[in-house]
Amino acid sequence: MSKKDDKRPPRVNKLAARLLGQTANLERNVSENPPTPIASQRNVTMPGQLGAFRIEAQKYQAKIDELQRQLDAAVAKQADGGSDEESAELRARLVQLQEASQAEVEALKAALDEAARNTGKPFDAPANRIRKVAGRQRLLTEAEKEALYANLDNNKLVTPVTLRPAPDGGYEVVSGHNRFDFYVDRGRATIPAVLDLSDDEYADRDAFYANLLHNSLTDYAKYVGFKKLLAEDQTLTVADVAKHAGVPRTTVANLMVFDELPAAAVPLLDAHPDKLGRNAAAELAALHAKGHTEGVMQAIDAIISGAATQSQGVAMATRSSRRAVAPRVAPAPVTVRSGRATYCKVQQAKKVLRLEFATDVDAQLAMSEITKALQVLADGSKK
Repeated sequence: MSKKDDKRPPRVNKLAARLLGQTANLERNVSENPPTPIASQRNVTMPGQLGAFRIEAQKYQAKIDELQRQLDAAVAKQADGGSDEESAELRARLVQLQEASQAEVEALKAALDEAARNTGKPFDAPANRIRKVAGRQRLLTEAEKEALYANLDNNKLVTPVTLRPAPDGGYEVVSGHNRFDFYVDRGRATIPAVLDLSDDEYADRDAFYANLLHNSLTDYAKYVGFKKLLAEDQTLTVADVAKHAGVPRTTVANLMVFDELPAAAVPLLDAHPDKLGRNAAAELAALHAKGHTEGVMQAIDAIISGAATQSQGVAMATRSSRRAVAPRVAPAPVTVRSGRATYCKVQQAKKVLRLEFATDVDAQLAMSEITKALQVLADGSKK
């Protein structure tokens, strides 16, 4: 080989060079400014930082995944002419950053584990960082709300609300919506709370089961909750959700009668879930199935407006389902005369024909003729 050939510059792997350029600052940042371990960061309330920990872990994992992809690409392209030294340097930098990132992820996981151990311990949650999720709250009547507010105005909150950490650092209410409303209405900055770290997919279910324990939860609200569970997981049966809720299967099956009401009743009951119970709903659903929808809707409107009780509404729909039948008028008696004298009086009452003759002799003479006439009619009915 000539000296000229010895001075030729080595071939450069362009992909490797590009990746080296992209990761140079990352390597320097990791080596010069290693991430501060979470254990040594400023002392903060663990529940308040849980959402941030989750986001941080997700970001680091995404970065690790991307760096791994780049490393795989560099190795695949190494055969295209890149030098072993360049590939080795790239690999070393990427592995170094991956290890540093993984260490941070482990620290974050340890923080999450610590938060999990603190689950169930009350803390003062800032009210302005708490939000409610539609469909989870147990609606109170005005009387129930007044009683709750009067109690909390004079007594401390014994049962903390249950919250779930949200990714943005806030919280979602799982149980205790009405207690939270009281604190907001009274302008209080914090509320005693405990954390629930269950999976997101179970948050609505847990809220429903918590409300189910209250006797004041209406039949319609129970129906809505069970129906939602069945819709979210179509592999579940009525028996399954009943078992999970700890109630008899017939309890859930009977609540499903609300499904059989007219569709127009749904928005009315959504707005007034305490107005119609399961028993009245079953009777109205039966009338609707027979085609008496108009009367059923009139009854539901009357019940919701307060114009009728549930039993009165059912009676109203039942009456409207009956067809008006004209009273049966008995045929007027027929008098058969012989000249001016009465020979026989004939009167029909449904399937009874009554003949009253003036004398016994006339009755005996007529008996034979009447029998013959009836026989002729009977023979004719066979044709």
